[in-house]
Amino acid sequence: MATIAEPDAMLDAGYARRVLFTVLAAVIVFTSSMTIVSASLPTMAEDLDSTEGFLSWAVTGLFLAMAVATPVMGRLGDSRGHKQMFLAGAICLGIGTLLCAIAPTAAAFVAARMVVGLGISSTMPNGMALIMAAHPIERRGEAMGWFQMAMTGAPVLALIAGGPLIEAFGWRIVFALLFPLSIVGTVLAWRIIHPDGERHPVPIDVGGAVTLAIATLSFLLWLQFGGSDGFTTPLALVLAVAATAGFGAFMMVERRTTSPMIRLDYFRRRNFTGPLVCQPLSQFAYMGGFLMAPILLSSLFEYSVGTVALILLFRPAFYSVFSPIGGRLTNLYGERVFLLLGSVLMVASMAAWVVGAHWTNLLMVIIGLILSGIAMGLASPSYSTAVANAVDVKDLGVANGMSSTLMNIGMLTGIQSMFVILGDGRAPDDFARTFIVGAIVAGIGSAGALMMRPHQRVR
Repeated sequence: MATIAEPDAMLDAGYARRVLFTVLAAVIVFTSSMTIVSASLPTMAEDLDSTEGFLSWAVTGLFLAMAVATPVMGRLGDSRGHKQMFLAGAICLGIGTLLCAIAPTAAAFVAARMVVGLGISSTMPNGMALIMAAHPIERRGEAMGWFQMAMTGAPVLALIAGGPLIEAFGWRIVFALLFPLSIVGTVLAWRIIHPDGERHPVPIDVGGAVTLAIATLSFLLWLQFGGSDGFTTPLALVLAVAATAGFGAFMMVERRTTSPMIRLDYFRRRNFTGPLVCQPLSQFAYMGGFLMAPILLSSLFEYSVGTVALILLFRPAFYSVFSPIGGRLTNLYGERVFLLLGSVLMVASMAAWVVGAHWTNLLMVIIGLILSGIAMGLASPSYSTAVANAVDVKDLGVANGMSSTLMNIGMLTGIQSMFVILGDGRAPDDFARTFIVGAIVAGIGSAGALMMRPHQRVR
């Protein structure tokens, strides 16, 4: 188990709350815009004289930037200081938000969203490291529960408030309002967060960063283009080879360098590897189902966009409500229990959707949404806490970065895989088959929770 930066008695509870609030104030701009972009793609495409297909890269490109850059930014925080890298990311996030508001073309908007992704790749792992360092080990789960509650609740509130604003003033108004909020978050972080303690800067593992970026980017692009054009096309095959070669090169570099991006011996720690297996596979089902659910509701039930949006609110609402509960219970019973429970509930949510799709039953679809929200709400605080507690304090940033990257890979893999499985079919059994795959993958993920060590209460 990791040691903490200073004795628990020296940790200031008031300062810990201020750090949590400040980090949320800075990153909430990112989460608030996610649902708005997805819901506004048709309007944006018409306004920017583009297509929804091209503008979907505003979502895909953002996740690609995050997946590639997050471990590097986390390692830079470990070496150069988490506060410094958090501030740099917050500034980048604000600039990207402003560029979104004034983007003259669709290409400019996609590029601006990738700038946002670069900013969040620095604020997220370093912000989480700041929260972890400010809280004693036995309070980290609860802190991450409140963090997850705000991160999931903000998109819901943004969608409710942003819809009327977009109808009245256009989609740019949302980013114009979020930009001043990003400035407030940055100023708060600069004034409130204490500088890191004594640091011993180490050389940045450039070789590890480059090879990891090549492997991650190639794999995600293979999913993207393979899913749309076929996995046997020349481009998809080249990307598959590049991903495999990049991963192999990364492992070779990490074994030889004296200052690795991530210590490979951490993967021999069951409480580090277990969560990295469990939660990304749950995210495979969670995000894949997230994209399938509106298609199912519009295709089988023929609901309008407004009605579909209201039904989908069940999931983030329960996610938000159960996150602090999961964080609090994690402190009492340990991360293993709630990661396993999250996997089981995710399998149950997929099963509910199988029944809902096969028999066109709205109640079972809603039950599936509720179960998936509860699953993520209970498990997400345990995921972040388990990974952080399994590493040394000097590696908090890169550990959070690796966990975020694997979550992004799980999400994008789930989205692309379920779209490929569904194909052009829109019959009840086509959807049922897709959710069966999600259930199988989430079930496999439970093995990661089972491999973790039992909980030992911190005294």
